[in-house]
Amino acid sequence: MNPGHLVETYKFWDIVTQWARESVQAEDVIARALARGVIIDGLRLQSADPRWMKADRSLTGSPFVGYAALPDLPPVVLRIDALEHLLAVVRQGAAPSRDALADEFVHRDDFAKWLQATGQPLPGFWFGAERQAA
Repeated sequence: MNPGHLVETYKFWDIVTQWARESVQAEDVIARALARGVIIDGLRLQSADPRWMKADRSLTGSPFVGYAALPDLPPVVLRIDALEHLLAVVRQGAAPSRDALADEFVHRDDFAKWLQATGQPLPGFWFGAERQAA
């Protein structure tokens, strides 16, 4: 088993890099697909993990906002700068930026749910055994 299959979360750009390599596509294409997933399809991207937040100091530094692309999903916690950047990528065709999305991450289960909801196969870098079983 690949150790990557046991990872619970990946940062946005780690997913972009690994998925682009596996699918032999440009990172820009994958980053745009993920941005669309977050803004339109309901892929849950987060800037802070609510399970580990401490009310007195966890959200210091950047302004944060709760965001949900679909009304039936619970909101995620995103830095306002990251959300604005994702909106610009999807709505205005801005180039995806590593710097703007450096700290945002996706949970494995949220990624799998999004892929299944959009009819996409599970990528091998994160779902090797499940991918072969499907």
